[in-house]
Amino acid sequence: MIVVHSPAAHLKILTHVLSTICLLIFLVSSLQAMEPLQESPTFEFGPSLPWLNVDTPLTLKQLKGKVVILDFWTYGCINCIHVLPDLKRLEKKYHPYLVVIGVHSPKFDREKNLAALRNIVYRYAIEHPVVNDIEFTIAGHFGMRAWPTQVVLDPAGDPLGQVVGEGNYDILDKAVGDLIEKYHDDLDPRPVPIALERVRLDQTLLAAPGKIAVSSNRVAISDTLHHRILVTDHKGAIEAIVGGPKAGRIDGDLQHAAFSSPQGLAFDNDDLYVADTGNHLIRHIDLKREKVSTVAGNGELDLARFGEFDALSSGLRSPWGLALKGSTLYIAMAGNHQIWRLDLTAGKISRYAGSGQEGLKDGDLASSRFSQPSGLSIWRDWLYVADAEDSAVRRIDLGDGKVETLIGTGLFDFGDRDGPFDKALLQHVLGVAAVDDNRVVIADTYNNKIKLLYLEDRRIETLGSNSKQSPGALNEPGGLAVLGNTLLIADSNNHRIMAYDLKTKSLVQWKLQIP
Repeated sequence: MIVVHSPAAHLKILTHVLSTICLLIFLVSSLQAMEPLQESPTFEFGPSLPWLNVDTPLTLKQLKGKVVILDFWTYGCINCIHVLPDLKRLEKKYHPYLVVIGVHSPKFDREKNLAALRNIVYRYAIEHPVVNDIEFTIAGHFGMRAWPTQVVLDPAGDPLGQVVGEGNYDILDKAVGDLIEKYHDDLDPRPVPIALERVRLDQTLLAAPGKIAVSSNRVAISDTLHHRILVTDHKGAIEAIVGGPKAGRIDGDLQHAAFSSPQGLAFDNDDLYVADTGNHLIRHIDLKREKVSTVAGNGELDLARFGEFDALSSGLRSPWGLALKGSTLYIAMAGNHQIWRLDLTAGKISRYAGSGQEGLKDGDLASSRFSQPSGLSIWRDWLYVADAEDSAVRRIDLGDGKVETLIGTGLFDFGDRDGPFDKALLQHVLGVAAVDDNRVVIADTYNNKIKLLYLEDRRIETLGSNSKQSPGALNEPGGLAVLGNTLLIADSNNHRIMAYDLKTKSLVQWKLQIP
Protein backbone atom coordinates (compact mmCIF):
# COMPACT_ATOMS: atom_id res chain seq x y z
CA MET A 1 0.00 0.00 0.00
CA ILE A 2 1.20 3.50 -0.83
CA VAL A 3 0.41 6.58 1.25
CA VAL A 4 -0.11 9.69 -0.86
CA HIS A 5 0.38 13.36 -0.33
CA SER A 6 -1.48 16.15 -2.13
CA PRO A 7 -1.02 16.70 -5.89
CA ALA A 8 -0.06 20.29 -5.14
CA ALA A 9 3.03 19.01 -3.39
CA HIS A 10 3.78 16.80 -6.42
CA LEU A 11 3.07 13.64 -4.42
CA LYS A 12 6.39 13.76 -2.55
CA ILE A 13 6.92 10.92 -0.13
CA LEU A 14 5.76 11.39 3.41
CA THR A 15 7.89 10.97 6.50
CA HIS A 16 9.21 7.71 7.91
CA VAL A 17 6.48 7.92 10.55
CA LEU A 18 3.69 7.95 7.98
CA SER A 19 5.36 5.11 6.13
CA THR A 20 5.21 3.10 9.35
CA ILE A 21 1.55 4.02 9.76
CA CYS A 22 0.96 2.84 6.20
CA LEU A 23 2.31 -0.62 7.08
CA LEU A 24 0.19 -0.80 10.23
CA ILE A 25 -2.95 0.08 8.26
CA PHE A 26 -2.06 -2.64 5.77
CA LEU A 27 -1.61 -5.25 8.47
CA VAL A 28 -4.70 -4.52 10.57
CA SER A 29 -7.21 -3.09 8.10
CA SER A 30 -9.12 -6.36 7.84
CA LEU A 31 -9.66 -6.34 11.62
CA GLN A 32 -11.28 -2.93 11.71
CA ALA A 33 -14.78 -1.72 10.92
CA MET A 34 -15.41 0.69 8.08
CA GLU A 35 -14.00 4.12 8.81
CA PRO A 36 -16.65 6.89 8.68
CA LEU A 37 -16.11 9.86 6.38
CA GLN A 38 -16.42 13.47 7.40
CA GLU A 39 -19.34 15.53 6.15
CA SER A 40 -18.64 16.96 2.71
CA PRO A 41 -20.49 18.84 -0.04
CA THR A 42 -22.59 16.85 -2.50
CA PHE A 43 -20.41 14.79 -4.80
CA GLU A 44 -20.67 14.58 -8.60
CA PHE A 45 -18.36 13.26 -11.30
CA GLY A 46 -16.77 16.05 -13.34
CA PRO A 47 -18.14 16.23 -16.90
CA SER A 48 -14.68 16.30 -18.50
CA LEU A 49 -13.28 13.17 -16.83
CA PRO A 50 -12.33 10.35 -19.24
CA TRP A 51 -14.09 7.00 -18.72
CA LEU A 52 -13.45 3.42 -19.77
CA ASN A 53 -15.79 0.41 -19.93
CA VAL A 54 -18.90 2.59 -20.42
CA ASP A 55 -20.83 3.96 -23.40
CA THR A 56 -21.07 7.43 -21.91
CA PRO A 57 -19.63 9.11 -18.79
CA LEU A 58 -21.61 8.24 -15.68
CA THR A 59 -23.36 10.69 -13.38
CA LEU A 60 -24.48 10.26 -9.81
CA LYS A 61 -28.08 10.53 -11.03
CA GLN A 62 -27.60 7.36 -13.08
CA LEU A 63 -26.39 5.56 -9.96
CA LYS A 64 -29.37 6.43 -7.74
CA GLY A 65 -30.83 3.23 -6.39
CA LYS A 66 -27.45 1.46 -6.49
CA VAL A 67 -24.96 0.70 -3.78
CA VAL A 68 -21.67 2.05 -5.10
CA ILE A 69 -18.08 1.17 -4.22
CA LEU A 70 -15.52 3.74 -5.36
CA ASP A 71 -12.22 1.89 -5.68
CA PHE A 72 -9.32 4.38 -5.57
CA TRP A 73 -6.31 2.77 -7.25
CA THR A 74 -3.27 3.39 -9.41
CA TYR A 75 -2.36 0.76 -11.94
CA GLY A 76 1.27 0.13 -10.97
CA CYS A 77 0.33 -0.64 -7.35
CA ILE A 78 0.45 -4.35 -6.49
CA ASN A 79 -1.84 -3.89 -3.49
CA CYS A 80 -4.47 -2.37 -5.78
CA ILE A 81 -4.21 -5.41 -8.04
CA HIS A 82 -4.75 -7.70 -5.05
CA VAL A 83 -8.10 -5.98 -4.31
CA LEU A 84 -9.57 -6.67 -7.77
CA PRO A 85 -10.62 -10.32 -7.10
CA ASP A 86 -12.51 -9.21 -3.98
CA LEU A 87 -14.34 -6.54 -5.94
CA LYS A 88 -15.24 -9.04 -8.65
CA ARG A 89 -16.68 -11.42 -6.00
CA LEU A 90 -18.80 -8.61 -4.58
CA GLU A 91 -20.04 -7.56 -8.03
CA LYS A 92 -21.14 -11.11 -8.79
CA LYS A 93 -22.77 -11.63 -5.39
CA TYR A 94 -24.78 -8.41 -5.37
CA HIS A 95 -25.60 -7.98 -9.06
CA PRO A 96 -27.52 -5.90 -10.20
CA TYR A 97 -27.72 -3.70 -7.10
CA LEU A 98 -24.00 -3.04 -6.63
CA VAL A 99 -21.86 -0.95 -8.96
CA VAL A 100 -18.08 -0.81 -8.55
CA ILE A 101 -16.36 2.19 -10.09
CA GLY A 102 -12.59 2.18 -10.41
CA VAL A 103 -11.40 5.71 -9.66
CA HIS A 104 -7.92 5.62 -11.17
CA SER A 105 -5.85 8.24 -9.34
CA PRO A 106 -2.45 7.98 -11.07
CA LYS A 107 0.80 8.13 -9.15
CA PHE A 108 3.17 8.11 -12.13
CA ASP A 109 3.02 10.46 -15.11
CA ARG A 110 2.78 7.43 -17.40
CA GLU A 111 -0.36 6.25 -15.62
CA LYS A 112 -2.22 9.40 -16.67
CA ASN A 113 -2.21 8.17 -20.26
CA LEU A 114 -5.69 6.88 -21.18
CA ALA A 115 -4.40 4.46 -23.84
CA ALA A 116 -2.00 2.92 -21.32
CA LEU A 117 -4.82 2.64 -18.78
CA ARG A 118 -7.00 0.95 -21.41
CA ASN A 119 -4.34 -1.77 -21.80
CA ILE A 120 -4.27 -2.28 -18.03
CA VAL A 121 -8.07 -2.51 -17.81
CA TYR A 122 -7.88 -5.34 -20.34
CA ARG A 123 -4.83 -6.92 -18.73
CA TYR A 124 -6.49 -7.30 -15.34
CA ALA A 125 -9.91 -8.22 -16.77
CA ILE A 126 -11.56 -5.19 -15.15
CA GLU A 127 -15.19 -5.16 -16.26
CA HIS A 128 -16.60 -2.34 -14.14
CA PRO A 129 -16.59 1.36 -15.09
CA VAL A 130 -13.23 3.13 -14.69
CA VAL A 131 -12.72 6.89 -14.53
CA ASN A 132 -9.26 8.43 -14.89
CA ASP A 133 -9.08 10.94 -12.04
CA ILE A 134 -5.91 12.61 -13.33
CA GLU A 135 -6.18 15.77 -11.22
CA PHE A 136 -7.34 13.93 -8.06
CA THR A 137 -10.66 15.78 -8.07
CA ILE A 138 -12.63 12.76 -6.84
CA ALA A 139 -9.80 11.54 -4.62
CA GLY A 140 -9.49 15.00 -3.07
CA HIS A 141 -13.24 15.23 -2.44
CA PHE A 142 -13.19 12.06 -0.37
CA GLY A 143 -9.84 12.76 1.29
CA MET A 144 -8.18 9.66 -0.19
CA ARG A 145 -4.78 9.25 1.47
CA ALA A 146 -3.54 5.83 0.34
CA TRP A 147 -3.79 3.35 -2.51
CA PRO A 148 -5.92 1.26 -2.43
CA THR A 149 -8.97 2.82 -0.72
CA GLN A 150 -12.63 1.85 -1.15
CA VAL A 151 -15.46 4.28 -0.35
CA VAL A 152 -19.03 2.95 -0.07
CA LEU A 153 -21.98 5.10 -1.17
CA ASP A 154 -25.57 4.28 -0.21
CA PRO A 155 -28.36 4.22 -2.84
CA ALA A 156 -28.99 7.93 -2.26
CA GLY A 157 -25.39 8.71 -3.17
CA ASP A 158 -24.29 9.54 0.37
CA PRO A 159 -20.96 8.14 1.67
CA LEU A 160 -21.22 5.44 4.32
CA GLY A 161 -17.50 5.03 5.05
CA GLN A 162 -14.18 3.79 3.72
CA VAL A 163 -11.60 1.04 4.11
CA VAL A 164 -7.89 1.28 3.32
CA GLY A 165 -5.48 -1.41 2.14
CA GLU A 166 -6.07 -5.06 1.33
CA GLY A 167 -8.01 -7.83 3.03
CA ASN A 168 -11.25 -5.92 3.57
CA TYR A 169 -13.66 -8.25 1.75
CA ASP A 170 -15.65 -9.16 4.87
CA ILE A 171 -16.09 -5.50 5.86
CA LEU A 172 -17.26 -4.52 2.38
CA ASP A 173 -19.47 -7.59 2.12
CA LYS A 174 -21.29 -6.71 5.33
CA ALA A 175 -21.62 -3.02 4.43
CA VAL A 176 -23.06 -3.75 0.98
CA GLY A 177 -25.35 -6.50 2.28
CA ASP A 178 -26.70 -4.29 5.04
CA LEU A 179 -27.38 -1.42 2.62
CA ILE A 180 -29.20 -3.68 0.16
CA GLU A 181 -31.36 -5.05 2.95
CA LYS A 182 -32.09 -1.57 4.35
CA TYR A 183 -32.91 0.04 0.99
CA HIS A 184 -34.42 -3.01 -0.69
CA ASP A 185 -37.61 -1.25 -1.81
CA ASP A 186 -35.69 1.67 -3.31
CA LEU A 187 -33.13 -0.24 -5.34
CA ASP A 188 -32.88 0.05 -9.13
CA PRO A 189 -32.15 -3.25 -10.96
CA ARG A 190 -31.47 -1.61 -14.35
CA PRO A 191 -27.86 -2.11 -15.52
CA VAL A 192 -25.41 0.76 -16.02
CA PRO A 193 -24.32 1.29 -19.65
CA ILE A 194 -21.27 -1.02 -19.77
CA ALA A 195 -19.13 -1.16 -22.93
CA LEU A 196 -16.03 -3.25 -22.18
CA GLU A 197 -12.61 -2.20 -23.44
CA ARG A 198 -11.69 -5.21 -25.55
CA VAL A 199 -8.17 -5.18 -26.95
CA ARG A 200 -8.31 -7.78 -29.72
CA LEU A 201 -5.51 -10.08 -28.60
CA ASP A 202 -7.10 -13.49 -28.96
CA GLN A 203 -5.65 -13.92 -32.46
CA THR A 204 -2.19 -12.56 -31.71
CA LEU A 205 0.73 -14.85 -30.94
CA LEU A 206 1.73 -12.87 -27.84
CA ALA A 207 -0.40 -10.91 -25.40
CA ALA A 208 1.44 -8.57 -23.04
CA PRO A 209 4.59 -10.74 -22.70
CA GLY A 210 6.07 -10.08 -19.28
CA LYS A 211 9.49 -11.70 -18.86
CA ILE A 212 12.18 -13.55 -20.82
CA ALA A 213 14.87 -16.07 -19.84
CA VAL A 214 17.77 -17.54 -21.82
CA SER A 215 19.66 -20.81 -21.42
CA SER A 216 22.54 -22.29 -23.43
CA ASN A 217 20.13 -23.50 -26.11
CA ARG A 218 16.68 -22.09 -25.36
CA VAL A 219 14.65 -18.92 -24.80
CA ALA A 220 11.52 -18.83 -22.66
CA ILE A 221 8.84 -16.11 -22.81
CA SER A 222 6.03 -15.57 -20.34
CA ASP A 223 3.04 -14.87 -22.59
CA THR A 224 1.24 -13.29 -19.69
CA LEU A 225 -2.27 -12.53 -20.97
CA HIS A 226 -2.44 -15.85 -22.78
CA HIS A 227 -1.51 -17.50 -19.46
CA ARG A 228 1.23 -19.62 -20.99
CA ILE A 229 4.96 -20.07 -21.51
CA LEU A 230 6.58 -20.22 -24.94
CA VAL A 231 9.88 -22.10 -25.26
CA THR A 232 11.98 -21.49 -28.38
CA ASP A 233 15.45 -22.08 -29.72
CA HIS A 234 17.91 -19.19 -30.04
CA LYS A 235 16.47 -18.26 -33.44
CA GLY A 236 12.89 -17.98 -32.23
CA ALA A 237 11.58 -21.34 -33.49
CA ILE A 238 8.91 -22.45 -31.02
CA GLU A 239 9.63 -25.82 -29.43
CA ALA A 240 6.89 -25.93 -26.81
CA ILE A 241 3.83 -24.00 -25.65
CA VAL A 242 2.93 -24.70 -22.03
CA GLY A 243 -0.45 -23.59 -20.66
CA GLY A 244 -3.07 -21.19 -22.01
CA PRO A 245 -5.15 -19.79 -23.43
CA LYS A 246 -7.28 -19.48 -20.27
CA ALA A 247 -6.10 -18.96 -16.72
CA GLY A 248 -6.01 -22.00 -14.46
CA ARG A 249 -3.96 -24.00 -11.99
CA ILE A 250 -3.16 -27.47 -13.28
CA ASP A 251 0.00 -29.56 -12.93
CA GLY A 252 0.83 -32.53 -15.14
CA ASP A 253 1.75 -32.90 -18.80
CA LEU A 254 2.61 -29.87 -20.94
CA GLN A 255 -0.57 -30.12 -23.02
CA HIS A 256 -2.94 -29.79 -20.06
CA ALA A 257 -0.96 -27.61 -17.63
CA ALA A 258 -2.45 -24.22 -16.69
CA PHE A 259 -1.04 -20.95 -15.34
CA SER A 260 -2.43 -17.54 -14.42
CA SER A 261 -0.66 -14.39 -15.63
CA PRO A 262 2.88 -15.84 -15.41
CA GLN A 263 5.83 -13.45 -15.14
CA GLY A 264 9.38 -14.30 -13.99
CA LEU A 265 11.38 -17.17 -15.53
CA ALA A 266 14.66 -18.89 -14.70
CA PHE A 267 16.41 -21.75 -16.53
CA ASP A 268 18.50 -24.56 -15.07
CA ASN A 269 19.39 -26.65 -18.16
CA ASP A 270 16.20 -28.61 -18.95
CA ASP A 271 14.41 -27.20 -15.91
CA LEU A 272 12.44 -23.98 -16.21
CA TYR A 273 11.06 -22.20 -13.14
CA VAL A 274 8.05 -19.90 -13.49
CA ALA A 275 6.65 -17.17 -11.25
CA ASP A 276 2.97 -18.05 -11.66
CA THR A 277 1.98 -14.61 -10.47
CA GLY A 278 -1.80 -14.81 -10.71
CA ASN A 279 -1.84 -18.10 -8.80
CA HIS A 280 0.76 -16.94 -6.23
CA LEU A 281 2.87 -20.03 -6.94
CA ILE A 282 6.31 -21.05 -8.20
CA ARG A 283 6.00 -23.71 -10.89
CA HIS A 284 8.57 -26.06 -12.42
CA ILE A 285 8.55 -27.13 -16.07
CA ASP A 286 10.62 -30.27 -16.69
CA LEU A 287 11.27 -29.90 -20.42
CA LYS A 288 12.93 -33.30 -20.66
CA ARG A 289 10.10 -35.26 -19.03
CA GLU A 290 7.47 -32.80 -20.31
CA LYS A 291 5.87 -32.32 -16.90
CA VAL A 292 4.73 -29.31 -14.86
CA SER A 293 4.70 -29.29 -11.07
CA THR A 294 4.32 -26.79 -8.23
CA VAL A 295 7.43 -26.28 -6.11
CA ALA A 296 6.34 -23.39 -3.83
CA GLY A 297 3.12 -21.82 -2.64
CA ASN A 298 -0.28 -23.08 -1.58
CA GLY A 299 -2.23 -20.66 -3.77
CA GLU A 300 -3.08 -18.30 -0.92
CA LEU A 301 -1.95 -14.70 -0.47
CA ASP A 302 0.42 -14.39 2.47
CA LEU A 303 1.75 -11.38 4.36
CA ALA A 304 5.40 -10.61 5.03
CA ARG A 305 6.76 -13.47 7.11
CA PHE A 306 9.98 -14.51 8.76
CA GLY A 307 11.72 -17.82 9.31
CA GLU A 308 11.96 -20.88 7.08
CA PHE A 309 8.92 -22.86 5.94
CA ASP A 310 7.99 -25.84 3.88
CA ALA A 311 7.73 -24.37 0.39
CA LEU A 312 4.45 -26.04 -0.55
CA SER A 313 2.65 -25.11 2.68
CA SER A 314 3.57 -21.43 2.57
CA GLY A 315 1.41 -18.78 0.93
CA LEU A 316 3.14 -16.38 -1.48
CA ARG A 317 2.17 -12.88 -2.58
CA SER A 318 2.49 -12.02 -6.28
CA PRO A 319 5.92 -13.49 -7.12
CA TRP A 320 7.10 -11.41 -10.09
CA GLY A 321 10.79 -11.94 -10.87
CA LEU A 322 13.14 -14.93 -10.58
CA ALA A 323 16.89 -15.50 -10.59
CA LEU A 324 18.73 -18.79 -9.99
CA LYS A 325 22.15 -19.38 -8.44
CA GLY A 326 23.09 -22.99 -7.83
CA SER A 327 20.14 -24.64 -6.09
CA THR A 328 18.81 -21.37 -4.69
CA LEU A 329 15.98 -19.63 -6.50
CA TYR A 330 15.62 -15.95 -5.61
CA ILE A 331 12.09 -14.54 -5.87
CA ALA A 332 11.03 -10.91 -6.21
CA MET A 333 7.93 -11.08 -4.01
CA ALA A 334 6.30 -7.91 -5.31
CA GLY A 335 3.26 -8.07 -3.04
CA ASN A 336 5.36 -8.38 0.12
CA HIS A 337 8.01 -5.81 -0.90
CA GLN A 338 10.63 -8.48 -0.21
CA ILE A 339 13.12 -10.83 -1.85
CA TRP A 340 12.55 -14.46 -0.90
CA ARG A 341 14.68 -17.52 -1.60
CA LEU A 342 13.71 -21.08 -2.30
CA ASP A 343 16.05 -23.95 -1.52
CA LEU A 344 15.20 -26.27 -4.39
CA THR A 345 17.02 -29.21 -2.84
CA ALA A 346 15.44 -29.02 0.62
CA GLY A 347 12.06 -27.68 -0.50
CA LYS A 348 12.25 -24.83 2.00
CA ILE A 349 11.37 -21.18 1.43
CA SER A 350 12.24 -18.10 3.47
CA ARG A 351 12.55 -14.35 3.36
CA TYR A 352 15.96 -13.22 2.15
CA ALA A 353 15.85 -9.41 2.10
CA GLY A 354 13.35 -6.74 3.03
CA SER A 355 11.47 -6.05 6.24
CA GLY A 356 8.12 -6.15 4.44
CA GLN A 357 7.68 -2.44 5.02
CA GLU A 358 7.38 -0.53 1.76
CA GLY A 359 10.14 2.00 1.15
CA LEU A 360 13.75 2.42 0.10
CA LYS A 361 16.36 1.56 2.70
CA ASP A 362 19.82 0.07 2.25
CA GLY A 363 22.03 -1.82 4.66
CA ASP A 364 21.54 -5.24 6.20
CA LEU A 365 19.08 -7.72 4.75
CA ALA A 366 16.58 -7.82 7.62
CA SER A 367 16.00 -4.08 7.97
CA SER A 368 16.27 -3.13 4.28
CA ARG A 369 13.16 -1.99 2.45
CA PHE A 370 11.92 -2.46 -1.08
CA SER A 371 8.83 -1.26 -2.95
CA GLN A 372 7.29 -3.87 -5.21
CA PRO A 373 10.48 -5.52 -6.52
CA SER A 374 9.61 -6.89 -9.96
CA GLY A 375 12.77 -8.03 -11.74
CA LEU A 376 15.96 -9.88 -10.75
CA SER A 377 19.29 -10.68 -12.38
CA ILE A 378 22.41 -12.36 -10.96
CA TRP A 379 25.97 -11.67 -12.02
CA ARG A 380 28.69 -13.35 -9.98
CA ASP A 381 27.84 -12.49 -6.36
CA TRP A 382 25.56 -9.56 -7.16
CA LEU A 383 21.79 -9.83 -7.21
CA TYR A 384 20.36 -6.88 -9.15
CA VAL A 385 16.80 -5.77 -8.36
CA ALA A 386 14.34 -3.72 -10.40
CA ASP A 387 12.52 -2.00 -7.54
CA ALA A 388 9.42 -0.80 -9.37
CA GLU A 389 7.52 1.55 -7.05
CA ASP A 390 10.75 3.21 -5.88
CA SER A 391 11.71 3.73 -9.55
CA ALA A 392 15.05 2.37 -8.43
CA VAL A 393 17.81 -0.05 -9.32
CA ARG A 394 19.09 -1.90 -6.26
CA ARG A 395 21.63 -4.66 -5.75
CA ILE A 396 22.47 -7.13 -3.02
CA ASP A 397 25.93 -8.48 -2.29
CA LEU A 398 25.22 -12.20 -1.91
CA GLY A 399 28.51 -12.58 -0.06
CA ASP A 400 28.17 -10.08 2.78
CA GLY A 401 24.39 -9.65 2.60
CA LYS A 402 24.29 -5.89 2.13
CA VAL A 403 21.71 -3.94 0.11
CA GLU A 404 22.82 -0.98 -2.01
CA THR A 405 20.88 1.50 -4.17
CA LEU A 406 22.45 2.43 -7.50
CA ILE A 407 19.72 4.77 -8.74
CA GLY A 408 16.62 6.02 -6.92
CA THR A 409 15.74 7.91 -3.77
CA GLY A 410 12.18 6.95 -2.84
CA LEU A 411 8.55 6.21 -3.62
CA PHE A 412 7.64 9.58 -5.11
CA ASP A 413 10.91 10.58 -6.78
CA PHE A 414 10.62 9.66 -10.44
CA GLY A 415 11.20 11.10 -13.90
CA ASP A 416 13.33 10.57 -16.99
CA ARG A 417 16.90 11.79 -16.54
CA ASP A 418 20.14 10.14 -17.67
CA GLY A 419 23.63 10.93 -16.37
CA PRO A 420 25.34 10.29 -13.03
CA PHE A 421 23.63 7.75 -10.78
CA ASP A 422 23.01 10.30 -8.04
CA LYS A 423 21.20 12.65 -10.45
CA ALA A 424 19.34 10.11 -12.60
CA LEU A 425 15.58 9.60 -12.51
CA LEU A 426 13.59 6.58 -13.66
CA GLN A 427 9.89 5.70 -13.74
CA HIS A 428 8.63 2.32 -12.49
CA VAL A 429 11.46 -0.06 -13.43
CA LEU A 430 10.22 -3.62 -14.10
CA GLY A 431 13.16 -5.39 -15.75
CA VAL A 432 16.89 -5.78 -15.16
CA ALA A 433 19.64 -7.86 -16.79
CA ALA A 434 23.37 -7.87 -16.04
CA VAL A 435 25.50 -7.93 -19.20
CA ASP A 436 28.97 -8.17 -17.66
CA ASP A 437 31.03 -6.86 -14.74
CA ASN A 438 30.51 -3.26 -15.82
CA ARG A 439 27.16 -3.12 -17.62
CA VAL A 440 23.59 -3.62 -16.47
CA VAL A 441 20.53 -2.94 -18.62
CA ILE A 442 17.11 -2.01 -17.24
CA ALA A 443 13.57 -1.69 -18.56
CA ASP A 444 12.61 1.85 -17.57
CA THR A 445 9.05 0.75 -18.08
CA TYR A 446 6.91 3.85 -17.64
CA ASN A 447 9.38 5.93 -19.65
CA ASN A 448 9.07 3.36 -22.49
CA LYS A 449 12.86 3.05 -22.68
CA ILE A 450 15.74 0.65 -22.20
CA LYS A 451 18.70 2.11 -20.33
CA LEU A 452 22.28 1.01 -19.75
CA LEU A 453 24.12 1.44 -16.46
CA TYR A 454 27.91 1.72 -16.48
CA LEU A 455 28.95 0.62 -13.02
CA GLU A 456 32.55 1.85 -13.11
CA ASP A 457 31.63 5.36 -14.24
CA ARG A 458 28.37 5.32 -12.23
CA ARG A 459 26.32 6.79 -15.04
CA ILE A 460 23.27 5.74 -17.04
CA GLU A 461 22.25 6.35 -20.65
CA THR A 462 19.26 5.55 -22.86
CA LEU A 463 19.89 2.97 -25.55
CA GLY A 464 19.28 4.42 -29.00
CA SER A 465 18.87 2.69 -32.34
CA ASN A 466 20.86 3.09 -35.55
CA SER A 467 18.21 1.19 -37.49
CA LYS A 468 16.84 3.10 -40.48
CA GLN A 469 13.83 0.79 -40.51
CA SER A 470 12.48 1.79 -37.12
CA PRO A 471 10.08 -0.82 -35.73
CA GLY A 472 8.26 1.79 -33.66
CA ALA A 473 8.54 2.97 -30.09
CA LEU A 474 8.57 0.63 -27.13
CA ASN A 475 5.44 0.54 -25.01
CA GLU A 476 5.99 -0.34 -21.35
CA PRO A 477 8.76 -2.93 -21.78
CA GLY A 478 8.71 -5.32 -18.85
CA GLY A 479 11.38 -8.00 -19.20
CA LEU A 480 14.95 -8.36 -20.46
CA ALA A 481 17.40 -11.16 -21.20
CA VAL A 482 20.88 -11.24 -22.72
CA LEU A 483 21.51 -13.64 -25.62
CA GLY A 484 25.16 -13.22 -26.66
CA ASN A 485 25.44 -9.66 -27.99
CA THR A 486 21.67 -9.37 -28.31
CA LEU A 487 19.34 -7.93 -25.72
CA LEU A 488 15.87 -9.50 -25.90
CA ILE A 489 13.10 -7.16 -24.78
CA ALA A 490 9.53 -8.05 -23.79
CA ASP A 491 7.74 -5.08 -25.37
CA SER A 492 4.65 -5.76 -23.30
CA ASN A 493 2.03 -3.33 -24.58
CA ASN A 494 3.08 -3.85 -28.20
CA HIS A 495 2.66 -7.62 -27.68
CA ARG A 496 6.01 -8.55 -29.21
CA ILE A 497 9.65 -9.37 -28.49
CA MET A 498 12.32 -6.96 -29.69
CA ALA A 499 16.04 -7.62 -30.24
CA TYR A 500 18.64 -4.92 -29.61
CA ASP A 501 22.18 -5.52 -30.87
CA LEU A 502 24.51 -4.17 -28.19
CA LYS A 503 27.32 -3.73 -30.74
CA THR A 504 25.56 -2.25 -33.78
CA LYS A 505 22.81 -0.54 -31.72
CA SER A 506 20.14 -1.81 -34.08
CA LEU A 507 16.64 -2.60 -32.86
CA VAL A 508 14.46 -5.10 -34.73
CA GLN A 509 11.54 -7.31 -33.96
CA TRP A 510 12.54 -10.81 -32.85
CA LYS A 511 10.09 -12.86 -34.84
CA LEU A 512 8.80 -16.11 -33.44
CA GLN A 513 8.50 -19.03 -35.82
CA ILE A 514 5.60 -21.41 -35.47
CA PRO A 515 6.49 -24.99 -36.46
